[in-house]
Amino acid sequence: MFEISLVLTLMLVVMVLFSIEAVSVDLVAIGILVVLLFTRILTPAEALAGFGNEVVIIIGGLFVLTAGLRRTGVVDQVGHWLQQRSGGHPGRLIALLLLAVLAVSGFMNNTTTTAVFVPVALGLSRRYGLAPSKILMPLAFASILGGTLTLIGTSTNVIVSGLLPRYGLPPLGMFELTPVGLPLAALGFVYLLLARRWLPANPETELAQQYHIREYTTEVVVLPDSPLVGQTIAQADLGRTLDLNLIAMVRHGEPVMPAPAQQFSAGDVLLVDGPLENLVKIRDTRGIEIHAEAKAASAMLDQPTSMVEAMVMPRSELVGRSLKEARFRQRYGVNVIALNRHAEPLREKLGRTRIRVGDVLLIQGRQEALDPLLARRELMVLGSTEFASLLPKRALLASGIFALVIVLATSGIVAMPGAVLMGALLLFLTKCLTPEEAYGSIDWRMLVLIAGMIGYGQAMEKTGCAAFLAQHVLALMGGFGPTALIASFYLLTVALTQPMSNQAAALVVLPVAMRAALEAGINPRVMAMTVALAASSSFLTPLEPSCLLVYGPGRYRFFDFVRFGSGLTLIAFLLTVLLVPWIWPL
Repeated sequence: MFEISLVLTLMLVVMVLFSIEAVSVDLVAIGILVVLLFTRILTPAEALAGFGNEVVIIIGGLFVLTAGLRRTGVVDQVGHWLQQRSGGHPGRLIALLLLAVLAVSGFMNNTTTTAVFVPVALGLSRRYGLAPSKILMPLAFASILGGTLTLIGTSTNVIVSGLLPRYGLPPLGMFELTPVGLPLAALGFVYLLLARRWLPANPETELAQQYHIREYTTEVVVLPDSPLVGQTIAQADLGRTLDLNLIAMVRHGEPVMPAPAQQFSAGDVLLVDGPLENLVKIRDTRGIEIHAEAKAASAMLDQPTSMVEAMVMPRSELVGRSLKEARFRQRYGVNVIALNRHAEPLREKLGRTRIRVGDVLLIQGRQEALDPLLARRELMVLGSTEFASLLPKRALLASGIFALVIVLATSGIVAMPGAVLMGALLLFLTKCLTPEEAYGSIDWRMLVLIAGMIGYGQAMEKTGCAAFLAQHVLALMGGFGPTALIASFYLLTVALTQPMSNQAAALVVLPVAMRAALEAGINPRVMAMTVALAASSSFLTPLEPSCLLVYGPGRYRFFDFVRFGSGLTLIAFLLTVLLVPWIWPL
């Protein structure tokens, strides 16, 4: 009984930690494994088996394949197609956008699909004068609905499929979920089109207005007695000492790249900007002065800096760290001049503020410094999706490789892990993607989370915790028939997806649901399908990554998701409870 109590306690700890986001999810997963190892509930081989599970290989490979589609501009072409086909009609535009998201999300990760289409939606909303809040939440929900169409539509489906052999069942087929996912997507599509009028019409504010910034630009000359002489830009840190942003630098009439390692010399002319009160401080600073008559710096005005609004993605290495700890300015040579957290500007002690998922950074820098930073996809630009590094000439090739993987895996010619690895190799060989870009596209935190929670699921089975919980659920709901049992596990899974990730919720509930099915004499596959579909129905809060990506740009409030998502949750619940027992007989 001690082991069961410990495993249940770990479940509560996990739920709390995932809810308050005090610790990164991958560290939580590793911590669980450490506890299970030290208490000898799991052997080292059992605890680490999740890292070698084919689920981890498949999901990692899918990250790489979708990165190839992004790198070659395939999805950007979809955005251009939408603009051409909408004919200037807003209603038709939104319908086409949601259909495109549904279709693409059937074969790409939900979060990735949302991240790709948010800039497209924002651009279209500006062009047609639509409030972004009327489009973005339906877009996020459409990506979640599209994930129910195929096996690879969401990592949750892949996880459930990969665990089925543990219970003596074959993995899910590529389109096995489609008989339920397609009606759900269809009804959900109608709901999103009709119910979007209930969403608030939050206007999109201009960057300067949103962040309350009034910047002035001037030229500053470094005098011979200046303490800056001999210091590097990183050492001088003008942003800390004077709260000024270094835009450009000219030496002897020639532009000099203001890289962090570049040293200052006497006579350097600096083009800086900042609030008026900070520019006035220059008069009282020894060794520099405003150089109004310096003409050399004007040459840099032909190469202006860019200001971009970028959202912090779930897999960003900035999450949980301050900009100072991450050495953001020194590493990338750009400045974060403001931070927005759900429409609340935070400018005090910006460098010490710990970054959260969904924070919006206002970044300023030269385009050649911004391009490689934004191409890492740890930050999502809220504006244009165009990057100089796109390879449109290889778009057809990348699409063909992706289609080949789907055909091979669907037909059974090659197992799914082998198919995605082969697809990744082909992307490298055809130069659609470099290995460095591939590794950067993988959400390693998610993979560690999945591997750790697979180990936790093993502990639930081994200790009898799953059987213990199943017996209690059966005692409460078993007397009402199989439909009530299916409904109870659906609602339990949906409830757990709010504080936990979809993947973690599925990994926690699946062992209990499968045990309950076996003891009740119900087809275990029915329960597996129920858990997979329920884990994908995260419409009630903005905590689901796809919803989090639209939370800030849409200027939503927390309860906007509750109000708008309740109807969609009810539709998904009724369809699942009615269709699953019919398609997979009890």
